[in-house]
Amino acid sequence: MKRILYFDNWDKGYRNFLRLDSRFKERGYDTLLVHTSSWIRNDVEKEKTLQGLKFRDVSYYRTNRIKKIIKKEAPSAIVILNLSFILDRALVKICKDLGINLYYLAHGKLITRESQVVVKDNMKKFGKSKLYSKVKMKNIYSLYNYFIEMKSLSKFFGFFIKASKNYTQFTAFPRYSEELEVQKSMMYYPIDRDIMIDEYGFPPDNVIVVGNPELDDFFHTKIKDKNEFCAQDLGLEKQNYIAYIDDGLSSMRNWDTNKWLQFLKDINDVLKKHEMQMVIKLHPRRELDDACISFFKDESIAYFKDLDFKNYIYHSHFVFSHFSSVIVYALLLDKNVKSPRWGLSVGIEENFPHDVIDYYYNKEDFENNLYNLAINKPAIQDYLLEAIGTSFDGKCIDRIVDEVLTGL
Repeated sequence: MKRILYFDNWDKGYRNFLRLDSRFKERGYDTLLVHTSSWIRNDVEKEKTLQGLKFRDVSYYRTNRIKKIIKKEAPSAIVILNLSFILDRALVKICKDLGINLYYLAHGKLITRESQVVVKDNMKKFGKSKLYSKVKMKNIYSLYNYFIEMKSLSKFFGFFIKASKNYTQFTAFPRYSEELEVQKSMMYYPIDRDIMIDEYGFPPDNVIVVGNPELDDFFHTKIKDKNEFCAQDLGLEKQNYIAYIDDGLSSMRNWDTNKWLQFLKDINDVLKKHEMQMVIKLHPRRELDDACISFFKDESIAYFKDLDFKNYIYHSHFVFSHFSSVIVYALLLDKNVKSPRWGLSVGIEENFPHDVIDYYYNKEDFENNLYNLAINKPAIQDYLLEAIGTSFDGKCIDRIVDEVLTGL
């Protein structure tokens, strides 16, 4: 059977594969998403299907050895969304041993050179992200797979030595080695390719730019009437809303749910004074508890996990976010983007140039500029040309699928 296997550490990121799925099936390939969610939490279905995509958790196979699962499914190729973690390295070795092509597809804009220093500092400062503090089941199973595939005590202990010196190379900031050697690393934007080569040391002939597959839907989506969109899609009585793109801030930056709600309250107090509505596009990893839902109700904040993103951005008064990679979408639509750096947001990395989005270092300046929607169009156009190149053409998915299938 001709099969493309998608592999990920959880089932929340399935949309990154779903965008490609119909194209692979049109070309005669069966598909399957294998994930390790049960290594993280207990309430996981062993097998399910969403929007035509079949999911299987590792628990379905009654083994935690990934090589046995790969051999059982016998895929033609495997696509992954990460290439730095311990399990990724084990998967590279498995695919080499079995002669299976492995492709890495980045699933967002990489952290810029300038911001890497800030992020690494935060990771070290807030120790919850440190490798040794994460003695959790997923890490134990990942190390088990790494050790059993490497079959080398020196490599196994070498990992701990390297991690003790710089654990970030096993999280967000890899250093290239044979453990990260895949068929191709596929990046969204030219600027990301530069980071992979210049900062992480990947071979230039191994890294290609395919564009952002999310932009294909964005490119083809038609603009709706604002009245209709606000009433029917967003359920708003008033049309004066702010599009807040949730960055999914984590403990890596010392943010928990309580701090996130404090941040939202601080912003929403300003917006309510000016009769503006906050509408949140939640990050895929954001889990809402009862406290969050109650807070949103009390504060009259609308929130969505999924929505018509192009119209959401287009019809907003302005876009508000810390550093989300999808800020690029707002720039494509000539929207003003405001980014907070006061209060709880002090010290968060600035992932976009200052002439492209507006940073605010105190609440008063932010409030005084709520109606200042000016943009620096020449600077934005230059940035977009550098950042996304010519990939905003509606053909990104085809480039990804062609790259994978051409190698078979």
